[in-house]
Amino acid sequence: MSTTFPLVLDLPKRLSLSVEASTLEHGRARYAVRGPRVKGTFIVVPGTPYGGPLAPHTVRVHFGDGPEPVKSYTARPDEPVVNGVRIHGATEAIDPRELHAQPHFLASRAVVLADDFATRRIPVGARALIEAVVTAVVRHWQQRPDRDELIAAAVRHRAADHVAHERREIASLEAELTTVRTERAATRRRSYQLAGLVRRRQPPLKAPHTHPADLPLTAVDGSTLGVVTVREREVSNGLPGRVVYEISGPRIRPGLVTFGPDIYGRSPVPKGFYACWGRPTNSAWFTRERTGMPAINGVVMAGGWSYGSSRGVCTAPTPVRGPGPTAERASAVLRTLAVHFLARPDLTALRIAAGKQHAACSRATVTRELDRLRAQEARLRRRLRTHQAREEHFAALLAPSPAEASARAA
Repeated sequence: MSTTFPLVLDLPKRLSLSVEASTLEHGRARYAVRGPRVKGTFIVVPGTPYGGPLAPHTVRVHFGDGPEPVKSYTARPDEPVVNGVRIHGATEAIDPRELHAQPHFLASRAVVLADDFATRRIPVGARALIEAVVTAVVRHWQQRPDRDELIAAAVRHRAADHVAHERREIASLEAELTTVRTERAATRRRSYQLAGLVRRRQPPLKAPHTHPADLPLTAVDGSTLGVVTVREREVSNGLPGRVVYEISGPRIRPGLVTFGPDIYGRSPVPKGFYACWGRPTNSAWFTRERTGMPAINGVVMAGGWSYGSSRGVCTAPTPVRGPGPTAERASAVLRTLAVHFLARPDLTALRIAAGKQHAACSRATVTRELDRLRAQEARLRRRLRTHQAREEHFAALLAPSPAEASARAA
């Protein structure tokens, strides 16, 4: 069914056009326009974007007749000819309720299509005229008594696509929720561990063993490099969980080396070990201010060594780089002291002391992280519920399968 009526354009010369309007499938409406300087077909298509409102309120106007979609460089039947120029493409999304605030709806999608698949911009005069035609057509569409039926038909036509889109969103959100919940569970366990560490009684520590001990130095290949004389100077004295050793020996100018549990791990009770040449001047883990660095072959040692495991220390690579006897001997000293430190009977007590040093501060950080994860989980749950409701809404619009129809009929 079609109707014919005049359409007056909102232009200074009040140009009047003859329009034949008809209804197409899937909620589209055809407007065949004829008049001075304008001739062609305009198709008004209700917008049904993914994630948009359940009751859409925007439209696009396609230039020319034919099915969707409008293809680039492919002419359509009866494309509008304005001022002698053929217009190809479509408008941007238009909100009919706010046409006065959306004057520029012709963008890159609307062009002049040449016969050789080249495009160019719409001339200024033709642009002003086609904008006036589109505005008048959309205003008429907005006042149609069957507008809501057209929108509903367009939504039904796209319902299957929307169901598939919502299910993809739901699957993505469920995977993200699983990840966040796993992180939250691990963070909560860490919070409990830190709380227990704060309350835990500090086990006793051994006093410094002041009697010197000669420890063998061994290269990575197993060759012997002599001995290093080691004496314990401090045990957890202002440096929680750390032992300060004084070393000396052939080619070694006496100095200090500090060992303690690994400072880079995330375990509340740290594992492995961290060594640095010299003695830190304060209890901060990451301080670079140290005193009493030893010298090997006349070279003053500096830096540190973090090792997250207690295994393989005898052959582990150290931070002492480069060839030559100095690097080889310095690496052997660090490995020998590491084995000596890890053999301490009070190693667990040292690790607890190191963990307790920062447990309260770490727990505050973990609490903030838990709050962040709870808020993130709540946001994801809300989004998931929204997409689940949308999926149910669009699924209800789908036509029943033959089996479902037969079951209902029975």
